[in-house]
Amino acid sequence: MFKKILGGLLNRGEQAATTVVEAPVAPPVIDDHLSRSAPLDLPQTLGFVSHQPIQDKSQRIVAYEFTVKDSVSGNRNSANRRTFDRLLFSTLKNMNIFRLLTFRRAFIHVSLASLDDLLAQELPASSTIYQLDLLEGEQLTEDLLPQLDTLRSAGLRFAVEPARYGSSPAALALYQRMDYLVLDFAAPNTRALFPLLEQLPQRYPHIRWLARNINTAEELALCRRAQDSDRFALLHGSYLSVAQTRVSQKEGANQGRVLEIMRLLRANAPTTEIEAQFKLDSLLLFKLLRFVNSPVNGLSRKIQTIEDGLMLLGRSALFKWLSLLLFTSENESGATLSLLEKSLIRAHFMEELGIIRGNKLEAEHLFLTGMFSLLGDLLSMPLAEALEPLDLPFMISDALLHNKGLFAMPLQLAQACEQDDNDTITLLAEAMSVDLDQVNSVYMEAVVWAQEILSESEVQSDVESV
Repeated sequence: MFKKILGGLLNRGEQAATTVVEAPVAPPVIDDHLSRSAPLDLPQTLGFVSHQPIQDKSQRIVAYEFTVKDSVSGNRNSANRRTFDRLLFSTLKNMNIFRLLTFRRAFIHVSLASLDDLLAQELPASSTIYQLDLLEGEQLTEDLLPQLDTLRSAGLRFAVEPARYGSSPAALALYQRMDYLVLDFAAPNTRALFPLLEQLPQRYPHIRWLARNINTAEELALCRRAQDSDRFALLHGSYLSVAQTRVSQKEGANQGRVLEIMRLLRANAPTTEIEAQFKLDSLLLFKLLRFVNSPVNGLSRKIQTIEDGLMLLGRSALFKWLSLLLFTSENESGATLSLLEKSLIRAHFMEELGIIRGNKLEAEHLFLTGMFSLLGDLLSMPLAEALEPLDLPFMISDALLHNKGLFAMPLQLAQACEQDDNDTITLLAEAMSVDLDQVNSVYMEAVVWAQEILSESEVQSDVESV
């Protein structure tokens, strides 16, 4: 699982010092005829595109939702929305969404006016679901149904939110052609249409449901009760992270051993003491030697002793490897993998921010700050208690425990990106002298990087079922 993270350990330091983050390519200019048909002031960029995780019933992240914020898209008539849909597609391609779609699925919000443009985007049909948004004042007509049939025959998949479309004959015919129906708990008219929404699963039993904006315990309970009938295959919302079940009620022996070795490394303890801890856990010793001897390290001979392994890796690289090992267990649950994925994204995102600033040591410490920011959730204990054995540098602990110091702002920016808090993202990016496009690009790169790391794991999210 870790070969992409720690591959080439012997030259990792030199790479970090010279890595350059490529600036995102500016989105192409919208066609002249489209600009004339939609006379509005286009932004030069969409800035931070909204992309939020979607989980399956086991709490594993299996997809991301992409949309343009209302505050960005402005005047929401059909012509203008089609313009912004095209700008969204351009931005997604500049963010290299194709790499993400190797590991995850994408729900992309588009307007009905953009149906003509979907085939030209050439996004992988098996990995992309287009959610068709009905704009205010826009009417659904049966004229669109043959066009949808043509697109579906080409392999495209679709989702709609019934609360927007109602129960007209055209709407009911539309639902029949969908792969997903969406229940948005934040929509003002959703509850008024609950009688219709209750009937739809019986009318269209083949269609799966996505529950969006689960923001309260009541809403999550409603979805979980309905899961017995497999109504809600996918879940989205801020409450999922709050209500996430604890990964372990008690710190396992393996995690305790890992923490003790990390403490010894931080204390610069003799190699014999570190070796003694490994010898107390045969599985941990096996994992270490298996990793040291993996092909990625390109050794000419097999390492069979802990001392030789430590000499090859170095203490800094071993500490990093152990920090990742904390998040793995023999029975990785969906909750564990979600925590690991979020930690990896934070760690890589913050590390890249440090590289942009040109400080190698700062970048390494930023990685650890992001990686350990969810350690309390993993171990089911207060973060301060979880961090105590590690004796971390003051700048890391100050950011994690007090939200202060040099590393506090990069951590806040990572959290704002997770929460899709556009206002905070804008303020922090400006304070850190980082362009919004660069934040968008670096964060998406971290998301893709985390998927590549997880792809090395024996435990995979079942994205094929989405």
